[in-house]
Amino acid sequence: MHERNVALFETLKTHRPRLRSEWLSILTAVYLLFFLNTTFWDKSFLYLKGQGFGLLALAVGLLAAFIALTITFSAKYLIKPALIFMVLAGVAGAWFMDRFGVIIDTEMIRNAMETNQAEAGHLITGAFVLHMILFGVLPSLFIAWVEVVHRPILRKVLVNLAIIVPSLLVFAGAGLSNSGTYIFSTREHRDWFRTLNPIFPLGSAASFLVGQSREQTIVLQPLATDAKVVDALPAAKRRPRVTVVVVGETARAQNFQLGGYARATNPELSKRDIVYFNNTSSCGTATAVSVPCMFSVYGQRSYSHAKALATEDLMDVLNHAGIKTEWWDNNTGDKHVADRIKKTDFFSSNDPRFCKGGECLDQILVDGLDDWLNKVDGDAVLVLHQLGNHGPAYYLRSPEEFRKFMPDCRSVDFDTCTPETITNAYDNALLYTDYILSEVIDKLNAHGDRLDTAMIYMSDHGESLGENGLYLHGAPYMFAPKEQTHIPFVVWISPGLRQSTGIDKPCLAAKADAPHSHDNLFHSVLGLMQVKTQVHDTALDIFAACRNGASS
Repeated sequence: MHERNVALFETLKTHRPRLRSEWLSILTAVYLLFFLNTTFWDKSFLYLKGQGFGLLALAVGLLAAFIALTITFSAKYLIKPALIFMVLAGVAGAWFMDRFGVIIDTEMIRNAMETNQAEAGHLITGAFVLHMILFGVLPSLFIAWVEVVHRPILRKVLVNLAIIVPSLLVFAGAGLSNSGTYIFSTREHRDWFRTLNPIFPLGSAASFLVGQSREQTIVLQPLATDAKVVDALPAAKRRPRVTVVVVGETARAQNFQLGGYARATNPELSKRDIVYFNNTSSCGTATAVSVPCMFSVYGQRSYSHAKALATEDLMDVLNHAGIKTEWWDNNTGDKHVADRIKKTDFFSSNDPRFCKGGECLDQILVDGLDDWLNKVDGDAVLVLHQLGNHGPAYYLRSPEEFRKFMPDCRSVDFDTCTPETITNAYDNALLYTDYILSEVIDKLNAHGDRLDTAMIYMSDHGESLGENGLYLHGAPYMFAPKEQTHIPFVVWISPGLRQSTGIDKPCLAAKADAPHSHDNLFHSVLGLMQVKTQVHDTALDIFAACRNGASS
């Protein structure tokens, strides 16, 4: 066997094709541009419809640019690793862009870096591995096998420049020849060149790494150290106030029965004394953005990841006011929101009642709620971070008894499912979230003899279920579809808390259709907990105008 392997190796070595470095670079450029850019070319044909010369110039110009790029890396000892890296990165990017319609920007990369093994496992499927082998590994093996012929160094530099410079001139000329068309189309369709693979994904990765390096030097600044609970009655003469903030995952408002969806996805919440805010938008389209943003003092327009790391958040302000705070997580982490408070990670607890395969059903968040409430002896805010509807494994987000909408997609490979079965699986998971939220409300209500309680539910972002060829979430916010930004927002306040804070529920209900967003959470929780501080903005506090005596 050993001798046979040696013979095979010698045969392959003897019959290796010989290519000059520039030809291998050009072949790779052609492969990258025309074989790994299905999404980009689909958009190009759509956005430049009727512009035949514009399409031709685009193809010629981009091919020239890709050739200039690959030729740049055609130095000895560098060419093969560089070209193989581009191919593998391009093949991986093509899979997610072509399959799910996502755009791989900086925040998408941040999400990928902050995920866990179980979540990643739902995306790294057998079909993905096969795709990588056929379109990534095999071409890479060919690049590795080829005997690259290099010229002497000085001549190589001259030849490379003789290719790169004209290529860049062709690229510039092609762009200028149709500049008006390209500029107009880019303004109208900002997603267009963000799908150019692997250029944009690799640029986003570089930007992410630069940002990570800069974030290492960020120093946390205190916020609202003047915060205090202001109440007509001292704490000793009133019941403790407790608010449970439920951070939903991937729940979109379009599929909420409370907002007019035809299906009964909220049968339990419909029976509770809640207010549903029907016109609410998220801060981002991915957990890594939305969760820290919704607990940040910065609104969606001024928020940035660096600002969030540099500034204390809502949980810190509540702590400054002397309110007990705690975070229970059944997702991929708190995204630094709970760095300075008590937190419990249920996601990998392996509790056999709720957990399987490194993930847990959201019932695990409710399981210990009664015990926690029994121990509360002062004002407190508890955050429950759900797994919710996290895709693509919607069918794993709810137990068997919640499979009401059938047939449902039982796979993470959407190609094996119809749009109807994907929506069914998604709606079943929403049905389970409805049950979880009703359980939270019922448990809070059961402690009404001793505590004044409330629940606030907001999803972190929405989800695309195939509309316009898009799936999952994470689209850049500037052109994200409403399915990814329109989120459910539910408020329940116990009669005792409404009485002690003077909040008028009919007033709240009258404002339910007005525009709201994640910007409201920070200030509304402060208002609900009667926290006074200079950073509290009553214009963003949904309860401020609905207190007895408040002017609306």
